[in-house]
Parts: sequence; structure tokens; C-alpha cells
Amino acid sequence: MELPIQDILRLIIKQVKPDQSVLVGIDGRAGSGKTTLALWLTESIRKAMTSVYLVHTDNFFRSSVERVNLKSPFAEVSDIDWVRLRDQVIIPLCSGQAARFQLYDWPADSLQDWVTIEVGGVTIIDGITATRKELSDYYDLRIWVSCPDDIRVSRLLGRGDTSLAEIEHWRPSEDYYIASHAPEKIAHLCVDSSADLEPASWNWSR
Repeated sequence: MELPIQDILRLIIKQVKPDQSVLVGIDGRAGSGKTTLALWLTESIRKAMTSVYLVHTDNFFRSSVERVNLKSPFAEVSDIDWVRLRDQVIIPLCSGQAARFQLYDWPADSLQDWVTIEVGGVTIIDGITATRKELSDYYDLRIWVSCPDDIRVSRLLGRGDTSLAEIEHWRPSEDYYIASHAPEKIAHLCVDSSADLEPASWNWSR
């Protein structure tokens, strides 16, 4: 069943209560458009005069030393510290408490600035592995963003900050994650971003 994006927006805002946070997880392969969607939803929710916070799974990358010590062939999955995301952000908000965590700083290769998320409003968590099976039940809404490989690769290369070698390095990790966690199958909503990068025009389905 197709749904207009404005209905999705209303669905999210309708769940907001003063004493609890609404958690939205946006998952998808690299270049699928998940961050574009997260930013669009964040701005739209803010315009509706509802508090909203955006958290990226990239904020929870492990340091290079930790990544090397893990010795995992599935870089993009294992490099993200989902336990820290769960314990410092998701569980506190679900328990009616403020979340407090440090952002991973890429140039410094370490945890740096502290961020606090107050209870209430909407918290959107965006990134590959955001709705992995250990986290999926915590979300009020799980979204999977899909897009054909050729379009995703073209988008990533077009950014100018991602090489084809990096894309190929990520691919086995993403394949492994999807096979192991089935994020598309457990999503409440799925959306295909292949037509363009304008979320307002995307077609959604349950």
C-alpha cells in the first residue's frame, strides 16, 4: 500500500508526548538516500514546532585501534559500536531519561564532543545498521530506504569524497548485514529513492 510522505510525517508527530521520546530508525545501504530522508524529516518535524534530534550511526564509529583489534572482515557493520548507541542513547530515551554521548571525531580518531538529548519530541537515528536486530524492537518506527546499486554507486562517486575501492570494500559488509539482520523485512515502512533525492516525491509502502 502506497502512502504519501506527509502521512508519514503526521504519523510520527501524532505519537509525540511530553514525557517520552518517539524513536525513528532509518536504515539502508550507502548512497540509498537515508541521510537525505533523515534531514528532510528533521526539518519538517521542526517546522511543525516539535522538538527533534538527529543521530547518525557514524557518530558511534570505533577508533582505528579498536577496529584493527576486532579483525572483522565486515568493516561497516563491526566498526559501528551499536552497544554504545543502545546504552547511551536508545535505552535512556526509552526509559524516560535524557541521553548523553560523545561524538566520534574522524580527524582526531577518538571520541570528542559530548551531546545531550532531552526526553520528548522525536529522535531520528540514521545510518547503516540503525535497525539491526539487537535494536529494532526499541523503535516506534523503522524505515528502510532502497535504491538500485548502479544509482547508489553513481551518487557516492558524485560526492567526490568516496572512491570506488571504498564502495567495494563496504559491499560485503552491507551484504552480510542485510542477510543477517533482514532490516528491510522488519521495517514498518519501505521507500525507493531511485527516482531522485527529493523525499517529498518518494513512494512509500508498508
